[in-house]
Order: sequence, then structure tokens, then C-alpha cells
Amino acid sequence: MKNAVVVQVLVVILLLTGGIFLIGYGQTGKHVQPPVHVTILAINDFHGHLYGGQQLNNRTAGSAPVLASHLNYAKQTTNASSVILALLGDTVGASPRNTSLLFDEPTILFFNSFAVTECTAGNNSHQNNCDLIAVPGNHEFNRGTDELLRMTYGGNGNITISRIADPYPGSLADTICANVVWKENNTPILPPYTIRTVEGVPVAFIGAVTLETPVLELPMNIERVEFLNESETINRYVTLLQGQGIHAFVVLLHEGGNQEPYEGPTRSGGNITGPVASIAASLNPDVDIVLSAHKHDFTNAYLKNSGGNDVLVTQAFAYGVAYADVDIWIDRKSGDIIEKSAVIVPVYANGADNGNTDPTTETLVKEIDAAVGRMDAEVIATTESPITRRSYLSGGSALGNLVADSQRAAMGADVAFVTTGSGAGSLHADISRGIITWKDLEAVLPSDASMAAEYGGWYSRPRVATRELTGDQIRKILERQWEEPEPAGELSVSGLEYTWDSTRPAGNRITTILVNGIPVDLNATYSGAMNYYMAYGMGDYAPVWKSGMNVTIGPADINALVTYIRSRPARWT
Repeated sequence: MKNAVVVQVLVVILLLTGGIFLIGYGQTGKHVQPPVHVTILAINDFHGHLYGGQQLNNRTAGSAPVLASHLNYAKQTTNASSVILALLGDTVGASPRNTSLLFDEPTILFFNSFAVTECTAGNNSHQNNCDLIAVPGNHEFNRGTDELLRMTYGGNGNITISRIADPYPGSLADTICANVVWKENNTPILPPYTIRTVEGVPVAFIGAVTLETPVLELPMNIERVEFLNESETINRYVTLLQGQGIHAFVVLLHEGGNQEPYEGPTRSGGNITGPVASIAASLNPDVDIVLSAHKHDFTNAYLKNSGGNDVLVTQAFAYGVAYADVDIWIDRKSGDIIEKSAVIVPVYANGADNGNTDPTTETLVKEIDAAVGRMDAEVIATTESPITRRSYLSGGSALGNLVADSQRAAMGADVAFVTTGSGAGSLHADISRGIITWKDLEAVLPSDASMAAEYGGWYSRPRVATRELTGDQIRKILERQWEEPEPAGELSVSGLEYTWDSTRPAGNRITTILVNGIPVDLNATYSGAMNYYMAYGMGDYAPVWKSGMNVTIGPADINALVTYIRSRPARWT
């Protein structure tokens, strides 16, 4: 019996060692190397949130110094052959005040600090060893296509601000986008993809931005470009790159979905709703990973692509309160991604191992504060008497008329209208006697904060606009000052003179109107300057017209006011 047991044990050992032999060397007798391990740290919808004040799971989270500490810790503790930082769009735009006032340049400088020396700014060539890859989101188009390209490739352009880096160097990231093309020649405005070769195995990264962008953006900002279907465009480049022998594909997609959050690695059977689900279902069978964005939510699940294969889909909330830590393993022989998994990592302040702040980034934030302080303190002019919203007996106010004059001059319009009150775009502060600083004018014309609560306290400047008005519409605008039961807000004008009779019924009090000294023609068309709230049908005077017709957008309201004041005598009386 004992001999029999020994024989059985030997057989088991031989089988096991034979199995190990086969696994380790294969039929050819050559050693099979382990798969290539790549880590991607993905950040979506950062929106210039370099400062604190965010919450995740009822804990303080985010800010650039804390995020830098977390990312550096993740890079130092991984055993991957390559670590790539992916920025998934809306990295800038709809940002808090201090970063927005500096045209979001500090945000790009912050992420540049993670780039290796092989990353270079100012070109659109593939940088194979660069560890930073980005895709634009819809908010990268907020200041127009030319500004998107300046932010990407560098230069000061025609923008005069207090700078931390002068000249502005541009982004060190490979910025890619396949589905936005120039209308004039149908070519992509940015490289559609970039390739990283890791231990001899190529990995393709393809970028795309949401097809909703034309709906979300001012027409003037995207008039030269066209947005193509996301999945169709991605698939076209997948096919192209498959012809070059590439089979590992990662999509950087500024479009997303929603899922119930959980902790830990990717789980099977997750339910994702939203556009990313249908996009993933339409993707080429070779696409394994979609790093998504735009919805400011959590996703970490496997969906099926058009071939029925698993696609890992991630999204890590927004504003830098979390990031997706994605691990992929690639077969060296086939070049295919054979395994992928992710964890959505919270960026808590004062975490157990990696919640400290990064000193270099803290210094950057202090430099931002100093630069904005210089901008706030800039002297525009001086005045020997206050300029206030106090109403004249004849209508309007000194401050209201000044702002109306500035907007009419900026747009070259026939007339202009400015409101005083609590409504969006109204005048909110007076100018005191003495020095007039940039910050004083900002108080007069408050920032565009209508969606701040929903979108994380973002800051942007309202624009001046013009729209076509008939003489009769001008009359109706003026009549609204006596409308019953509640009149509209106080109105100041430029280019207009009018008289009224208070004894006449509301809606019929205007007796004469002159446009630049000439009696108004009720059937003629005039150009009217105003803030874009009014032009697009918001505020007290909007019911006079239908929203969004014949509107032309001009400069920021404060830029129009600064330019006009500087064109006047340096000292006012």
C-alpha cells in the first residue's frame, strides 16, 4: 500500500511539473514573457478646480495640492511598465474665478507638472514616451476654436493678463480629438489619435468629444468646425490602425453616463445609463476601454461592444475629487488587451497614506493668487465724484448710461439698453469717488453665476450682444418701465431720447422717441446692444421678442466697459 501511495504522488508531481513546463515554455520550449502592464490615471471634468471646497461622500476632497499628492503616490506605488495620465475633457472652462480670470492657463501649468521630459509643447506630433494625453471637452470651446488651439500649443495671443509663465508655453499633453473637423477641408482640428509603444507593444489612444457640443456652445465659438458622430469616427480610426498591426485601443471620450457608485475594482453586471452606453455598444470589437466624462458622475463597469466583447467604462465624478485608476494587461504576441480593471479612487484631504498636499503645487496656487491680486488692483481711471445707479428724474442713471454707452460703442450699435436691479446682467454696485480699479468694475457687472450652484461655482464674464429690433420693439421695451402690476427694472439707454406722459395708461405712455436725433420709424430695423441675457430672451425685457433671433455676440461686458473708460479722459469730473 505504501509503495502505491508513493507512485501516485510521483505521478501527481510529474503532471504538475509538466503543466508548469507547458505553461512556462509552451510547445516550442521557449519562455513566454508575462503580459505588458500599463496603468492609466484618468481625470475627467476638472474645470480648473485648483482650490479646495469640494466634498465627496461627506468628506473634504479635491484641490490641486491634494490631487497632486494622490497622483504622485499612485505613480510611485504601481508596478506597471508605463503610467499614463489621461485628461478627459472640460479640464478647463466653467472654472472658478481665479483660474478663469487667468484664462485657465494655471490649470494647464498644473497638469504640465506631471509630464516627463519627453513631453513637448507647441506641436501636434505624436510623442511616444510622453505620459500625458488629453482630449478637449465641450467647455474647451467656450472661448472659441482659436483659443482652444492657443491653450494647446501655446503663445500669449492677443490676451493681456497677469501671467505665471510668460510666454504661456501651451500644454505638454498629446491633445487628441478625432470627431471635430474643419468645415473648409474636413480634416481634424487636432490629431485624432496618439500611440504609445510599451515594451514593444503599441497601444492606440483615440479621442472624441460629445456630439452635444453644438447645442451647448455659442454658435460664434464653433462656426468653423463640425462635430461628427463619436462611435462612427472612432471606428474609422480603429480600422485604420488595425491595418498597422495595432489591436490595443483606449478611447478618451468626453461623453458619459450614470451608475450607482461603489467602492473597489470593476464589477460585472453594472448598469450604466446615458449616451456612453449606446456609444460603447457601437464600437469596434477591438475597443477594450472607454475613459468617459461629461456627466460628472461615477461609472466603473463592463459594457459590450459591437462584437459582444467587454468594454471597461470609467468616469470619476468631477472637479478633481476622484480619479480612475485603470490597469490593463496586454498580450505581447497578439497585441490584444487581455485583462482590464479599474478603481475609482477618492481624492480625500488628509487621507491615511496620500492625503498630504504637494508643496510645489501649493506654491503654484500662491502664484495664482498673487497674479489675480495684481489684476484686481489695476487702475483703470479716477473719478472726482461717485458714479451711481441713482435714478435721474428723466430716467436712467449716470452709471447705467455709462455702461450703455460702453456697450453701444463696443458693438457699433444704433442703441443700447442696460438694466439696474436684481436680474441677471443688471448693474449691482456703484463706483465710489477716487481710483477706479478693475475689481471695482467687476462689482458693477457681476460674473455669469446663473449656474454656479449646479456646476461647482464656475466663473465667466457675460458678453455684450446685439440683436435686430424694430422701432416698435424699442417702443415696447421703453413702455415696460411702467408695466402693471409690476414694472420691469430700471432702464438706462444710449443712442436714444424719449419723452413720456405719466397721465396716460400703462403701455401707452411714450410720446416721442429719437434714435440718434432722428424720430424713430416703428417699422424700421435698428441694431440694439445689450447683455446677452436680454438678447437671448432672459430677464425683465425679454417678452418683447422671441429668444435667440438675429443675435450677434461681442466682447465680455467688463472688457467693453474698460475699453470705453480708457477712451475717455483719464480723470473724470
